[in-house]
Amino acid sequence: MNKDYYKTLNINRNSSQDEIKKAFRTLSKQHHPDKGGDESVFKGLSEAYDTLSNPEKKQKYDMGGQNPFGGQHGGHNQRGGPNMDDIFNQFFNNGGGRQQQQRRQGRTLNLPLRVTLDDVFHSVVKKLKYSKNINCGVCKGAKGTTQRCPTCKGAGFVQVAMGNAFFRQIQKQQCTTCMGQGNLVITQCSGCVGKGSESLESTVDFKIPEDLMTGQHYTFKGLGDEIMGGIAGDLTIEVIIEPHREFKVRDRDLIYEPYVTILDMLLGCDIKVPYFDTELSAKIPEMSKLTASFTLRGKGLTDKHGNRRGNLVVNPTVVMPNRLDSEDRLKLEQMRQKDNFKIRK
Repeated sequence: MNKDYYKTLNINRNSSQDEIKKAFRTLSKQHHPDKGGDESVFKGLSEAYDTLSNPEKKQKYDMGGQNPFGGQHGGHNQRGGPNMDDIFNQFFNNGGGRQQQQRRQGRTLNLPLRVTLDDVFHSVVKKLKYSKNINCGVCKGAKGTTQRCPTCKGAGFVQVAMGNAFFRQIQKQQCTTCMGQGNLVITQCSGCVGKGSESLESTVDFKIPEDLMTGQHYTFKGLGDEIMGGIAGDLTIEVIIEPHREFKVRDRDLIYEPYVTILDMLLGCDIKVPYFDTELSAKIPEMSKLTASFTLRGKGLTDKHGNRRGNLVVNPTVVMPNRLDSEDRLKLEQMRQKDNFKIRK
């Protein structure tokens, strides 16, 4: 009986490659024998993933529902199935002992930045100051006179075999003798007193994007802390837009909420809108509804493509008078008696 690989991974036949990969990742963590799972279940998961993640095998399987292994041994175990360790390591260990050695990287620095809406509208340039660690100018980050670590032979990590005879993984772990440095300090550097680094006050020019939205992160590669024998970390800027004194922001639209009287809505008026370093005018027509809003097109913020602005939306807030004197009340009573102010049924 042919196996239903889609049922094995608990997905449907229209699942994308990302969905197939996600399903295998989740289920393999649960059923790997090293995690206390069942070997036969994990083997079935690996076999299903090996087929469905390969477009050519998947097409053959979808057409005939046949096991596409066909007794082939290249890249499979001797029983025709996929090499389960190879598949699992592709996700969680980058191929086990065959994984490529990655260069060490210095610490990434996070710099919070508060800007105004005016800064965003005019796309101003901010000169930001921050401190970072650079390699000591005397020992170049070595911390002093060193010798190669006898445990890891200078690699900074050791390889540890985990699992059993059937499921075996080779994992890299940081060397505990040198704490990943690869060397042991014999005599401390007189310049940095064994720290290996020194602080440097730095600056970076950050041009605020016109399409900025609060909470966005921007990364400057290589502007973080330095590290001996590796590459410098990054500088990440997290931007928060401060509340504006006049406008609220809704996506790319600016919302302006002026106070007006009920007579302004009845008789009509011109609203002066403070617009950054200038002023705009919005007209309220007579007999406008109390809930009406008015749009000045193209006066909002720039979208992410930089070729279109949002709108400026004027939402008047109607303010009732604090009191009525006798003269006002008489006039209003007279108006109420007119047919024009009566509700028509």
